[in-house]
Amino acid sequence: MAFCAFDESAALFDATPVENMFITEYMLRAPGDFVKVYLYGLMLCYHASERMSLASMARDLDVTQEEVERALRYWEREGLVRRTGDNPVRYTFYNLKQITLTRAEKPGEQLYNRHFMDEVRRTLDAQTLGERDYQTILDWVQVYELPEEVVIMLLQNEKEKSRTGRVSMKIADGVARSWAQGGVRTLEDAERMLILSAGREKELRRLLARLGSRRAPSEDEKALYKKWIDEWGFTPQAVQEACRETTKGTPTMAYLDGILLRQHQLGRHGAQEILGGISQEKTVRYFAREVLAGLGRTGVTPTAEDIALIESWRQEGGSDALILLAVAAAHRRTGGGTMDDVGAWLEAWRRQGLTTPEAVAAHNNRQKALNGQLREVYAAAGLEKKTNQADRDLLCRWMGEMGMTMELVVLAAQYARGSGAPMMTVNRILGDWQRAGIRTLEGARAEHERHVRGGQQPLQAARAQDVMQRYTPQERRQTYSAAVLDFDEEESGCSVEKT
Repeated sequence: MAFCAFDESAALFDATPVENMFITEYMLRAPGDFVKVYLYGLMLCYHASERMSLASMARDLDVTQEEVERALRYWEREGLVRRTGDNPVRYTFYNLKQITLTRAEKPGEQLYNRHFMDEVRRTLDAQTLGERDYQTILDWVQVYELPEEVVIMLLQNEKEKSRTGRVSMKIADGVARSWAQGGVRTLEDAERMLILSAGREKELRRLLARLGSRRAPSEDEKALYKKWIDEWGFTPQAVQEACRETTKGTPTMAYLDGILLRQHQLGRHGAQEILGGISQEKTVRYFAREVLAGLGRTGVTPTAEDIALIESWRQEGGSDALILLAVAAAHRRTGGGTMDDVGAWLEAWRRQGLTTPEAVAAHNNRQKALNGQLREVYAAAGLEKKTNQADRDLLCRWMGEMGMTMELVVLAAQYARGSGAPMMTVNRILGDWQRAGIRTLEGARAEHERHVRGGQQPLQAARAQDVMQRYTPQERRQTYSAAVLDFDEEESGCSVEKT
């Protein structure tokens, strides 16, 4: 431990001196993370920490250890830092004033490859380069670790692309960074990158033309296109297909970026996937609008909940035609109808096994026919009421299970006229006729007249009267379906079951 030292907490409240020379001569052209490493290391020179290492510095700066090592190598090449130990790793930082006084040339100048820089000047011909330009080119070799021959190829390509024959160092620096990130280490790698870049630019120009802009793409647009292709995984054809959706607003690269982001989140990256997916979404939205219009909500944009509800109906087996039939039923019965009403009709039909529009239509026709016959029965029995499902079930039993004709049912209704519960009386009369084997109008009338001539009530009427006297109303309702007495609603067509 040193004879004298600052308190451990002193570093937080102290200041680290940074020469203006570092800011003007070194910091302005250094990568941002490299500057962070230098300044943090400079602070540690004034306030040493036993725990500090390459790994701990990387954690503190939120960069990788490899980035810390690259940064320190950069500052070594600049002459500001020297590695003085390997186990453990140690670095010595030079004082800039000392460097200025003891060196006749700038710290990094001795690293210039004179032959390489001569080749750079020949490549750029009459273009004059400043000191900062030379340092930028040198950084491509030292910082980006591009081979010198690759840098020469890069400059030649940028000069050929330029309309004026002058190379924009800002654009060239972006290309160098892109090549370094793309793993370019040989001339073959660079040639592949150039071919890819030329193809990309051609695709991007075609894309911009489709968006209504016939010009060369900017660097930001190139970066955006690169993200779509390399990071998100879209094919060029897929990007072109996504342009169809830009007609809904102002066709721009930013608008297209939002469209592609959604397709990326949905996992659609191929042209056919996007085309099919967008087409399906349009079909779904169009059908949802048709459903809402059928409920009287014209001009309304379907919500995500509306679309999800329709999809659930489809998953439960409802075809579009069946859904629209339920929409019509809901609108007709409720004077407007809601999405919940539509779902109720579909559920009722599903419970009855009616899964197609044809089945529903056949059921409706049958219900209408039964309603017409019931009205004839009601008229014969002197009843004024609406048809209901319980009475329809009775009529089906009489004419099906019991084998009675409609004429016999109407005759029985006439005989039941005036009784306290005509439908119960009809049921009793027809039951007696069935047990007696009566199947004709003549036989039914004869049986009735026989009792009338004998001065007695017809057997059927007497039994009905006996039922009325011996049982309470609640017990009589339980004799057969209670709905005969309780339901007072005509149901023309398929009904939604009440719970």
